[in-house]
Amino acid sequence: MKKSLVLISRVVLSGFLLALAVFPANSSKGPYQETRTEKPQSTKAKVKSKPQPHCPEEARAQEIRATIVLRAIFRSTAKVTDVKFAGVRPSNLPEDIVHQLSEESMKAAEKIKFEPATKDGRPVSMFMQLEYNFNCF
Repeated sequence: MKKSLVLISRVVLSGFLLALAVFPANSSKGPYQETRTEKPQSTKAKVKSKPQPHCPEEARAQEIRATIVLRAIFRSTAKVTDVKFAGVRPSNLPEDIVHQLSEESMKAAEKIKFEPATKDGRPVSMFMQLEYNFNCF
C-alpha cells in the first residue's frame, strides 16, 4: 500500500511540474487568452475653414436675417459632396429669397476645408449638418 501511495504521489507531482513548465506562474495570460492590441481612436471631421456665403442683392434690399440649414457628406477624401437643402429659419421667407440664400450656402459649403473623420485610424465619410447665418443689411 505504501508503494502505491508513493507511486501515486510521484504521478501527481510529475503532472503538477509538467503543468508549471507549460504555463509559467509569472504569465498574466491563461492558455486561451488572446493578445489584444490598442485600436486607434475614432474621430469626427475637423473643419479647418468654412467660407461664408455671399448675401444676394435682393436679400440685402429686403434686409433679410435668416439661417439656412444644409446636410452634406464630408468624404474620406476631404471633399464636401451631396450638399442638400434641409431647412430655413424663419420659415416665412419668400421662396425666391430662400432659393438664393440656399444656393449661396451650397456654393460656400463645397469650399469647406477639413480633416476627414476616422474610424479605427482610417479616414471615413460622414454626414454633417451645416448652418449658415445671413444678416443681409
